Order: sequence, then structure tokens, then C-alpha cells
Amino acid sequence: MTRKRFAAAALGAALLLGALAPAGAAPKNVVVAKDDEGDWGAASQVAGTPAQQLGGMSGQDLIGAEIGMADKATVNFVIKVASLPPTGGTPEAVRYIWSLSVDGEYVELDGKFTNYSRGTCDPTAQTCPPPRNPGMQPFLVRGNCTTDSNANLTTCEELGIVQAAFDGGAGTITIPVPLELINAKAGSKIEGGSSDFTAAVGGQILAIPSAFISRSDMPSDGMNMDKSFKVPGGKKKGKKKK
Repeated sequence: MTRKRFAAAALGAALLLGALAPAGAAPKNVVVAKDDEGDWGAASQVAGTPAQQLGGMSGQDLIGAEIGMADKATVNFVIKVASLPPTGGTPEAVRYIWSLSVDGEYVELDGKFTNYSRGTCDPTAQTCPPPRNPGMQPFLVRGNCTTDSNANLTTCEELGIVQAAFDGGAGTITIPVPLELINAKAGSKIEGGSSDFTAAVGGQILAIPSAFISRSDMPSDGMNMDKSFKVPGGKKKGKKKK
């Protein structure tokens, strides 16, 4: 092959690869939390018993968390666990809570693999009556929370419901949340938040048993966010002129 023909072929291949390649690679998720494996229930009465192993098998042994963009209008919150049941999750009995601060405002993600026990009617979020069907893998997005110290009860406004993806093979729970649902936009800062309950349990991200309610003295696993996430975009600071 002559040099000219080789150069033309190489240019053609480059143009073809350029056409097939995506316009821009999606940014990777940001790892915002990590946790030791095998520590579910370590600070409870089940520590060192066979029951502690059941926590990990049921999807309650947290090992990490990530945040990334699903698309321009949706942010993915990813909870990573040591293992999930082959079906993907444990119906009704395992509850996940992620406390967040979005531009300084408290928001929480609260969900299960199935949540008919409370998702149909949540008295702490003024969602009943009438009863409703929350669907599979529902996560309640809640905000505007207030605490009654006398009744030891926290109530929140339900901002919406999203359907999470439970991946048994990867051990991940991906919660897609529209930015507008949490009043976020390009440039918004998402950090770890705290409520009276999550502070009492000991973590901004929690996995805890729950049928209808959860108590802070139940066996659980918790971890805190050690990094924040900034929604891509927003105004860039210009260079100062001399």
C-alpha cells in the first residue's frame, strides 16, 4: 500500500470511529461514602451471633455510596451493599434511608424493595387517606420535615415517589431522582444531611429492619458521606481583568 493510500485509509478509519463514538462520555459517579463490610448490627444485641450474618444476606450490610447524573434532569443515588438476595431485595423488611442537604435544605430518600406496609398510607407524611399503590421498589422523597420532641415523632412532606433499581448481581440500589423534585439545578451542592432519627441511629445513609416503623435501637448499619456532589453545569467564574 502506498503512503498516500495508507494515509487515506487511516483518515477514513478515524472518521468512522469518530462517528461511532458518543459525543461525550458520561461522567463517572462520585464515590461519596465507604463502609466496612460485615459490620451490620455490630453495635447491637445481635453482634457475634448467627443473626448478624442474616443482616448481610438480606441486603443491610452497607459498603459504599455514589452519586452521578443519569441524564441532564435526573441524579442517581447509588447505595452499595455487600450482597442482595437473588430476587434483588427483601420485601417489606429492610428499609433504606439517605439523609441529604441540597443547597442547605434537608431532603431524605426513604425506601424499600416493596413498601405496601407503609407506602400505601404514611401518617408521618400526610399521605392518607385514601390508600394508594406505591409500586415496586418505591423510594419516598421527603422534605420540609419537623420534629415534635414531646411525641418523639418526625413528620415530613412527601415530595414524590421514584422507583429504584435493585441489582442483585452488582449489589447496588440505584435511586433516580429528578432534580426538580429536590429543588436542585445545575451548580447545586448535594451533601450529607441529618435528622433526629438518622443522628440517633448513627449515619446519614442507613439500612435498618422495618415492618411499619423503625427504632433507633434496632440492629442497623450506617455510614456518613465524606464527599459532596455538585450538579454539573452552572455559571463559570470569569477571569479577572487587569
